[in-house]
Order: sequence, then C-alpha cells, then structure tokens
Amino acid sequence: MEERFYGILTSIDWNSRKWQDVPTDEDLAHADYDYVKEHGYTNTAINFGHELFTVDKSGYYSGLLPQLWSKVPDLTKARYVQAVFIRSRSWRDQQHYIVGFYAFPVFRKCIIPSPIKSFTRDFEMNVKAYRKDIHMLEKYIRLGDDNMFRFLPVGKRMGTQGFNYLTKKNVLNILDEMTNHNPADTRLSGIKLRLIQSIGAEI
Repeated sequence: MEERFYGILTSIDWNSRKWQDVPTDEDLAHADYDYVKEHGYTNTAINFGHELFTVDKSGYYSGLLPQLWSKVPDLTKARYVQAVFIRSRSWRDQQHYIVGFYAFPVFRKCIIPSPIKSFTRDFEMNVKAYRKDIHMLEKYIRLGDDNMFRFLPVGKRMGTQGFNYLTKKNVLNILDEMTNHNPADTRLSGIKLRLIQSIGAEI
C-alpha cells in the first residue's frame, strides 16, 4: 500500500522579532544558513507577517522555506501534504522549536517587493497559504528525544540539510502537542479542525 505523507517539517533561521521584521544583528551572526551569513540578510524575515502585510490578489500570503528552495518537494510524495510545520534553532539555548505552520500550502516560487521600509531588497519566496491558514504559536514546541519519535516517521531523524515528510499520525501528534501547549488558542483550534477534516482523521 502506498505510504502517504500529510505534512512536512522544515527549518528556517532564528528571528528574535518573530519573523515579522528583519532579524537582529545577533540573529544574523548566529544563523545556521551559509547564505544568511554570507549576504547578511534573510528572505525568511516576514514568514509570519501575515497579519501585518498585504496578501496577493488571490488572497495568498507568501513565505520562504530555505530547505525547499533547491530541493523542491517530490510531486508524488507531496501531493497529500496539508501542512508545513516550521522549526528553528534558538541560538540562545541551542534548542530546536516548532514555531508555527502553513496549512493547505501551495509550493511556488515568486518574488515580492519588501513591505518593510528599512529593507529595500525584494523577497524570494517559495510557499504560500491563505492568511487564515498561517499561524505562529505563542508557546513554541521544543523538539527533543522525548517527543521526536512521535513527530517523525519510524526510523527517521530530523533533517539537518533537508526536510522531513510526515505521516498522518505525525501531523496529528504535532497538532495535539501544539494544543497542549496553547490550550486557549482558538485560531490554532480552528485550523486544526479543518486539517483533521481534510486528511480524513477521526476527531
């Protein structure tokens, strides 16, 4: 039977301004990505600026997932993907966290003008979703040995250079953990319900 993947776990560089503005100089200095260190800026700066900045004419808001730029998702593996969970490593405590996600994503490269007055470069993007389907968590989910076995397929480890495909069970486990850490988050609950209905899982 064909193994279906309903999610992706991927990584972005840390942003102390919550990916709603250009990162601090300390963020840039501690970035995990050579591109960021070499150029001194990042295209992920507004990944969670969906409530601050405008959407495109179709209602989509775009962000960048660096690990999916040169190695795009396999069309066969990604055809059932309903959520992209975004993790980042905090340079302050060296811990990895899931900080938010894009539900019902569309993977398509584009360039958009910067909505930030202090940043004049265009932004290179490769994922988009409707504003209502993008969410940053108030309380991030720490990734460690105690929970990674529930968040990744059996025998898989968190990718350092690439991203991970996730099973239906992995997606549901991550969503449940998000709810456990953010029980009063009604926006999260709403997106979670629609994801559960979309992937055909039991509530």
